[in-house]
Amino acid sequence: MCAYICKNELSNEIKQGLAYDPKMMQDLPPEIITDILLRLPLESIAACKCVCKPWLNVIETDDFVKSHLSKSAPALAVSEGAQRFNVFKLEDEHDLVYEQEHDPIIKFDFPRVSRICVSVNGLLLLKDYFVNHLYVCNPVTREFIELREPHDLPWGDCYGFGVGKISGKHKVVRLHPKSGCHVYTLETGSSWRRVETPPSFSDWYSYDSAFVNGNIHWIVSDKKHHIWCFDVETECFSIFSAPIEAITGKLYTLGDCLCFYDVEGLEEDNVIWLLKEYEQVEKRWTMVDIILQEEAFHGIVAFNYFHPIKLYTNGDRLLLWNEKRFKYYCDKERTVREIGWFGELEDDGEHIICITLTPSFLSLKRNLGMENVMSF
Repeated sequence: MCAYICKNELSNEIKQGLAYDPKMMQDLPPEIITDILLRLPLESIAACKCVCKPWLNVIETDDFVKSHLSKSAPALAVSEGAQRFNVFKLEDEHDLVYEQEHDPIIKFDFPRVSRICVSVNGLLLLKDYFVNHLYVCNPVTREFIELREPHDLPWGDCYGFGVGKISGKHKVVRLHPKSGCHVYTLETGSSWRRVETPPSFSDWYSYDSAFVNGNIHWIVSDKKHHIWCFDVETECFSIFSAPIEAITGKLYTLGDCLCFYDVEGLEEDNVIWLLKEYEQVEKRWTMVDIILQEEAFHGIVAFNYFHPIKLYTNGDRLLLWNEKRFKYYCDKERTVREIGWFGELEDDGEHIICITLTPSFLSLKRNLGMENVMSF
C-alpha cells in the first residue's frame, strides 16, 4: 500500500511512540490521535495507514482530509516525458541548496500517455492529446479516473479545473470554439453538461488555464486581448483586461495570485504581472521584473522563456527555464543560479512540465463518490 512513498520506514516519532504501544493508542481520545497524525509529514501519514485499522479509518475521514489539506505545504509536480512523474518538496529560500539533486517525496509512472494541465486540492488534471481523453489523478492515493470528451471534435479545445468556494465541488471545464463550454462535476453519476458562454465567443484563446480565488482563467482574443473568468461555483463567465497587449501571454497560479507572463519579451528584461487584490472591481496588476544575465543560460539569449513557480518572501523566485532547467533568481543580487534538483533530461527532445501541487489524501472514490476509479 505504501510502496509509492519513497521513504518506506516509519518516522522516529512513530517508532518511539504510538506504533509500538497499542495500549497507549487505545487510551488516547480520537481527537488527540487525529491531532498527532496531522502534525506528521506526508510520508509518515501514509505509513501510518499501514499500522492499524483505527489509524486508517481516521486518515480516511472527510474531516481529516480537509484538515490535512488546509495545513499541507505546496509541493511541485514534475513530469519528464509523457508518463514519468515526480513530486518534490518546495523548500523555503533559506533551505534551498543549489546544484544538489533532490529525492522526490512521491515518484510514479502514470499508465496513460498524458500532459499536466492543472492542479487543484492535490488532484492533477492530465490530458492525452492523442486520443482526446482527460484524466484526474491523486499521486498520494494512487487513484485516477478517465473522462471521455463530450464531443469528438478537431483540435482547438482547452481545459480548466477548479473547486467551488461554497459547495466545495470539483469541476473540470472544457472550452471549444464549435461546441462551447462543458462542465463535468466530480461526483456520483456525473456527466458533461453544457453551460452558457459569453455572446462574443473568442476567435483565439490560450490552451493553459489558471485557477485562483474560486475562478478559472484563460487569455482570450476578441479584437482585443482579455481574460475570461469562469466562476466554478455559479458557472458564470466574466471578462476583465489583461495587464498588456501580448499575443504570446500566459497565465499561471503563483501562490494566491493570478500571474501573467509576457513571452514576447524574449531579448528584454522578463516581466511578470501579479493580480494581488483580486476582489476589487477594477483589476490592478502589479509588475515584477526579472533582470537576466547571459552567462546564467549557457550563452543562449535568443530564447529565454520562463515559467514562474514560486515567489519567496524576500523577493527571490523559483523558475523553470525553457522547459529544461530549474533556476533560482536572487532579487537582491540580480543573478540567476541553476538548481540541480532533477538531473539532466535523457533526451534533448523532452521537456519538463511542472505545476504546484498541494498534496492531499482526497480520495476520488471515498470522498468524492466517483465511479470507475482505477489504481496505478
